[in-house]
Amino acid sequence: MKQSVALIVVIPVGPKCRPEFILDTLDSVQHYIHSTHQVILSDDSQNPAICAAVTAQRPEVIVLPTSESHGKWLGLYVSLCNAYRYALDNFDFEALLRLDTDALIIGHDPELPILDLFRREPTVGLAGRLIRGITSPDDLGNVWDNRVVREMFTSIGKVFTRHFLRQPLIHWRIRPVMFQAIYNGYEFGDFVFGGTYVFSRRGLEALRDQGFLPLAGVQKAQLEEDYFFSMLIKAAGLELGDLAVGDLPFGVAWVGLPAAPETLAQANKKIIHSTRSWQDMKEQDIRQYFKSRRTQDANAPLLQPVAV
Repeated sequence: MKQSVALIVVIPVGPKCRPEFILDTLDSVQHYIHSTHQVILSDDSQNPAICAAVTAQRPEVIVLPTSESHGKWLGLYVSLCNAYRYALDNFDFEALLRLDTDALIIGHDPELPILDLFRREPTVGLAGRLIRGITSPDDLGNVWDNRVVREMFTSIGKVFTRHFLRQPLIHWRIRPVMFQAIYNGYEFGDFVFGGTYVFSRRGLEALRDQGFLPLAGVQKAQLEEDYFFSMLIKAAGLELGDLAVGDLPFGVAWVGLPAAPETLAQANKKIIHSTRSWQDMKEQDIRQYFKSRRTQDANAPLLQPVAV
């Protein structure tokens, strides 16, 4: 019988991940997420000591080691697909939150607007910081330049371009799926940023039913996994959702934080990326800032998670 939880949290672990930072991210999950949840570490580090150091303090965390190193690009897509299939096979859940090890939860109940979105809009399969068009501004003063992503997919579509001919067999495998996505309204390069995002259960089931969890023969493609998952969701007939506008919980950027730590807190952002840096602040400083906020938090977390 499958265990029933509101939320699955999947964290990919690579060879350079630091156990103390993983534990800090897990502390933030435990402190702020009050709905029932299960954490899964997708361990592609090929170094058992990393996750062993984590589970020594967090024995409830599930570790799924890969049998071989998948690495980045669509290798990461494949290793994450294995974790997502495990979640589908073993748990009943409403949503699956993917967190990088340099992502952090900084506010109470970030899952509630996520669950609300998927209940209100059941066609949304994947949501977070939605990047659209050539340039995509956020509410924090950042503008995402999306030209490279659009050019990648355009090259795959055209054939005989330099990019296509670098990996012709792999790109030929991707083309029919990409055209299926276009038929369903996909615009080249639209994607939900991958430092942290959330799938609905329906979204993951649709990917599995279409044979996209994973799509065979694409592991070596030089595409980022978030670009690819977003395109696959559209190919599966579902939509991409935005959870970053206004007071919605995602406050994310690719390199470093999208705003100062105190600004993110004041803007009611609850899921952030990346803790690696903000101006002169390093990761240790940023994590200490938010750890101090957790320590001083007057609204103590619930002793027992509650079902939503």
